[in-house]
Amino acid sequence: MDIQTFDLEQAIYHFNGVEPFTIGNACEGVQIFGGIGSGKTSGSGAALAKAMLSAGFGGLVLCAKKDELETWVGNKEKNIKGYAQETGRENSFLVFDASGKFVFPFLQYEIERGGEGAGYTENLVRLFTTVYEAISRSRSGGGSDPYWERAMQQLLRNAIDLLMIVRGTTSVSLIHDVIMSAAKSKEERIKDEWQDKSLCWNLLLEGYAKKQAGYFDTWVGHDFDSTASFWLEEYPNLDEKTRSNILSTLTTMMDNFLRRPFRQLFSEPPADRRQIALPELTHKGIVIIINLPVKEFGDAGRAAQVVYKYLWQQAAERRNVKENPRPVFLWVDEAQNFATEYDMQFQATARSSRACTVYLTQNLPNYYAEMGGEHSKYRVDSLVGNLQTKIFHANSDPTTNEFASNVIGKSWQQRDNMGTSIGGQSFNISQGQSESYDYDVIPQEFTRLRKGGIANGKIVEGVVFQNGRIWESNEKTYLFTTFKQS
Repeated sequence: MDIQTFDLEQAIYHFNGVEPFTIGNACEGVQIFGGIGSGKTSGSGAALAKAMLSAGFGGLVLCAKKDELETWVGNKEKNIKGYAQETGRENSFLVFDASGKFVFPFLQYEIERGGEGAGYTENLVRLFTTVYEAISRSRSGGGSDPYWERAMQQLLRNAIDLLMIVRGTTSVSLIHDVIMSAAKSKEERIKDEWQDKSLCWNLLLEGYAKKQAGYFDTWVGHDFDSTASFWLEEYPNLDEKTRSNILSTLTTMMDNFLRRPFRQLFSEPPADRRQIALPELTHKGIVIIINLPVKEFGDAGRAAQVVYKYLWQQAAERRNVKENPRPVFLWVDEAQNFATEYDMQFQATARSSRACTVYLTQNLPNYYAEMGGEHSKYRVDSLVGNLQTKIFHANSDPTTNEFASNVIGKSWQQRDNMGTSIGGQSFNISQGQSESYDYDVIPQEFTRLRKGGIANGKIVEGVVFQNGRIWESNEKTYLFTTFKQS
């Protein structure tokens, strides 16, 4: 295959050795379900990952578990080959970890990336909102008043505007310092002690001086007046309890990026720009692994990876695929840890961006629990519904198995039946058939699929469904398939 053409109709894998899985199919998204030990990662996951690497894709890999890195790049000390060695892509990987060899000052990146919207305050606010959604709101059950999120956004917006208008730059630590140094009452606002120490006040003074000197055009001048009014009038007049709640909502989230190693990795610009792990590197065939596992770094690791994923998705949407048609993949095992509302928007246009999302998780309740909230079912259903290839492995979860059966659908089924009767000294057997409208694959079937390992000859079974596809080998909407574990 000439991987430089990246024809959407080109097959990169064949289910059961005969049914093609194309680049176009990959770009429509993949959702893999399977219970613990079902072989979803070592079966269909490994098969598709190696297929994409062999085809020359670039990609982003997020890490929930410590062993994810080993799966992809291997471990020489343990004599374990990863996908990189198996596909000849050893030189295509960039590992982003706590060492600081690579960094990603995400606010600086968003300001300097170029293109429409670069440095736009609302885009910077949305970054923080996405992180907040992933690590806070989703895990609170979604029952909190949305006022607090809007108030947090207002606070961020005015801190970012003040920094960008006056100094033309921003960072997590600077935003934090502006907010924490703001006057908390009308009385404090006029005290010399506060004015001498407050970054917020000094930025306001710098801004007024620049406005008087004619540095601002009309619209920038209006923006500065608005943010100055917020910091000098609205914010100091807030009820103390209200202000405290808003601050707590914001600072508990920002705190993830203010401590080692995350401040070094995501907040401070490096001396050498070659250290910056730009999302656009994946467009050249690089595979970036964000090795900050949630199991090791907790919510800070989750927040950092959600930020990177969000900016990677936007970079994929911005690129010109006519000039660079190379597909890129987003690979997320234990996907419930990183799913956000933006995923639904991204997946709706992913095919035209040649971006391939592959999400793996045990079951639907994982998504419901992690995405949380009153409308979590609709968000989850939208996300999973937009991933057009679904692979179901062995599972004991009734919700997921029933979902799988419903996705595959129902038809009129012929059922054999047999009856016996005893009358006097006679014994009668009757046979017949009945017709019923029932599942093509009943939920119980998903509890019987082989899970790989030595006991199963290292064979993993799965059921594949693709929206709108009738499989040629069986003329059905579903395909029982097998995967050989390495």
